[in-house]
Amino acid sequence: MHRAKVYKKVYMNISNRDAIINKGSLSLGCSFNGCGYFDSSLTIKKGGRLIVNGDFKLYSGFFLSINENATLEIDSGYISYKSNISCFDYIKMGKDVTISEGVTIRDSDNHELIYDGYKMTEPIVIGDHVWIGLNATILKGVTIGDGAVIAAGSVVTKDVPPNSIVGGVPAKVIKTNIKWK
Repeated sequence: MHRAKVYKKVYMNISNRDAIINKGSLSLGCSFNGCGYFDSSLTIKKGGRLIVNGDFKLYSGFFLSINENATLEIDSGYISYKSNISCFDYIKMGKDVTISEGVTIRDSDNHELIYDGYKMTEPIVIGDHVWIGLNATILKGVTIGDGAVIAAGSVVTKDVPPNSIVGGVPAKVIKTNIKWK
């Protein structure tokens, strides 16, 4: 059964009825451990799409924006309170993704720098069983490998190898061949 549940204080601005393709279950603005409900926002502009392939929760206090003709594809997992996802082209999140409080994920700079080879917007791919720590930032053009952990407060500007921990500003590999649960 494909379902979506919208909780209290979720404000939605969706440009067309076909913007959400739900092949699993989607919870928008659910309370985390009974902590109450906070303002949450889902915006999908003209031609934008949210594709849900598994069971996914966006806890209360989220901000999710999908720009014109952009696609956010998510499988299973959750996004915690005060997280901000801004999709201007393409963001993919795999299975069993854990996104902690205050995380920012953006696939665009929103301002153009003038130099050869510069791209204002580049896709982000987050693999399966990835844990993104408190207040981390994931920037455009990044691929995060399966089983990776992003330390709290990190700014990820380069690809992250599978089964590794990265941390810092900018994030660097701290340890490889790790597992987490």
